[in-house]
Amino acid sequence: MLLRWVDGQRQPKIETFQESVDVARTALEAQVVERVARPIGAPLDNLVTVRRTMAIFELLSGKTRGLSLSDIARHLDVNKSIALRILSSLEQLNYVFRSLSSQQYLLTYKVSRIGLNVLIANRFMEQVRPRLRALADECGELVLLSAVAESGPQWILAARGDAGRRLQIDPMIRSSLHSTATGKAWLATLTDREVELRVGRKLPAATAHTVRTLATLKSQLAKIRAQGFAISDQENEEGIKAISVPIRLAPDTPPVGFVSITAPVSRNTAKQFDRFRRLLLEAAQTFGETWPPQEARDFAPASTSLQILD
Repeated sequence: MLLRWVDGQRQPKIETFQESVDVARTALEAQVVERVARPIGAPLDNLVTVRRTMAIFELLSGKTRGLSLSDIARHLDVNKSIALRILSSLEQLNYVFRSLSSQQYLLTYKVSRIGLNVLIANRFMEQVRPRLRALADECGELVLLSAVAESGPQWILAARGDAGRRLQIDPMIRSSLHSTATGKAWLATLTDREVELRVGRKLPAATAHTVRTLATLKSQLAKIRAQGFAISDQENEEGIKAISVPIRLAPDTPPVGFVSITAPVSRNTAKQFDRFRRLLLEAAQTFGETWPPQEARDFAPASTSLQILD
C-alpha cells in the first residue's frame, strides 16, 4: 500500500561524482547480485562477484579517461575473462560503456543518477519532517503526507498533534479511493473515463456516508477540481473527517503528492476545519517548492512502511 521513501538511516551529503558513486553502491548491489552473476559461461560466486563489481565502480569513478580491460583485470587481480564477463554484464545494464576510439571502459551517468536520487530523497525528507511536525503541532490533529505512485497516492509520512495522538494509524489497511479525502483529491486529477477504470461502477460503502454511485462521485470530483481541495466527511470512518490538498511543482501541473489533516468531528467545528483547509493550502505550496523536480523523481522505491513522527 505504502511507499518507503528512505531506509531510516542518515546518508552522507554528496558533493562530488565520487561521493555519488559511494552512495549508489548499496542501491546497485541488489540489482547486480541478481543479474551479473549469471553471465554466459560458468557462474561466479555471488558475493565474490558483487565485491568485484563494486570494486570496478570505485576504480572507474576516479578515472575520467577510463581504463582498459587489462588494467581492470590487474587491479582486481583476476584473469581478463572474469573481468570481461562482469564488464559485459554492466555494459548490458548501461552502468558502463566502452569508448569506440580508445576501447577504455568508463562509468555512465546512470551510476551518478542513482547517487543523486538518494541524495534528493534524504535531503527532501530532512526538509519535510520539521514542516510536517510543525503543521501537526499547529492543528493538533493527524497530518499525513503522500506521494503519487502509478496506483495512486501512497502514504509516506505521518505526524500527530497532541489531540491527534489518540487516532490509531494502521498502514496495512487499504482504504478505497472514493471514500478518502486524498483518494478523491487524486481521482479529481483524472478524466471521468480514468476514474471509472480505477474505481469501477459499484462503489463499496465503508460507512452510511460513503458515496455509492459513480455519477455522484463524478459530481463530487467536479467540485473538488473547482475548489482545489477534497473532503471526506465520515465517508471512510464514522465520526472522522479529513481534508486533503494536492501538492504541485507549479500551478496547473499534475500533483506529485498530497497533504491532509484527519480529525474527529466531535471535537472540531466547521470553523476549525476551514482553518485546517487554509493551513493545508499554505503547507502544500511550501512542500511543492521543495519537492524534487520531475526529472529526479525516481528516488521513491515501493515499500509498505510508513514513517510516523511522534
